[in-house]
Amino acid sequence: MHLYKKGIPTLFFIALFISTSCSTKEQEYHPSKGVLDKHIEFSQYTDPGELGYLYDDLPESIEEVCNLIKKQLIHPFDVNKFSDKIPGGRVFEDREIPSVVQMLAELLTRDKNGLLPTRQPEDRLVVACVHHSLLLASILRSRGIPVRIRAGYAKYTSADNNVRVSHVVCEVWDNKRNVWFLVDPDRNKVDFKRQEFEFAFESWELLRNHKIDKRYYMSRYKSVDQATVHLLCHDLSYVIGSEEPYWNDPAMVNKIVEGISDLSKTELQLLDSISERLSKPDMFLDELVSIQRNNNSLMYNSEL
Repeated sequence: MHLYKKGIPTLFFIALFISTSCSTKEQEYHPSKGVLDKHIEFSQYTDPGELGYLYDDLPESIEEVCNLIKKQLIHPFDVNKFSDKIPGGRVFEDREIPSVVQMLAELLTRDKNGLLPTRQPEDRLVVACVHHSLLLASILRSRGIPVRIRAGYAKYTSADNNVRVSHVVCEVWDNKRNVWFLVDPDRNKVDFKRQEFEFAFESWELLRNHKIDKRYYMSRYKSVDQATVHLLCHDLSYVIGSEEPYWNDPAMVNKIVEGISDLSKTELQLLDSISERLSKPDMFLDELVSIQRNNNSLMYNSEL
């Protein structure tokens, strides 16, 4: 009866309390120093080595850096735009230059002037989205900016908005706004809506709950099941900082022929555990590192 008689004021204070509480929690959210420091570290694939000097005079803004990256790299899907300029046989160079330091060295071989916006198409590297993200991550980490690569499906690379294409992007920490924001250096998109990218853990959850429409998922794999497990395993690799090459799959991925029904109950539970933690990687980074280290089915053979 007391709440009823004081209805409007009471509801007002309840609403005010909830609003203030949620706002406070949002403001208080911040990855630990250890997490942010982890995402400033170079992996063996993002370390520019002695060629780090090439980053010295690059533009400050991420937008300009992405523009510059697109002047150094061409995605294999875009080669036809430069078909009259790209030398024959140079249509897919990912495996020949798996690391940033190798990419930088090859760029210098083709044009000794460095990372310039005037680089001609015939002097660029023809590499996929992962290499674009590796280069952006390398540049930002050299500036002390935390960044991690994320795997999933892009919803914006096809004219059909229902289509999802396997893809990787970067998640960059903005200390002023207290948020991770998405950057796709391959498609030259900066700070776009998270709803435009379906993270691997989200796809896995849909797959496990039989809510995924497989007609709209595209990848180089024969099945959506195998592609989604591949993306989940590599998202784990990216988040913990090992950043394994995308063509180097752990045994669990190669085991899938018909679908995830080919996996054991233990393997499915392991992937469930990974997915749950990848949804909140700032909270579970140490656990994700431990999961990778302690499960042989997730192991990779290093390329370098």
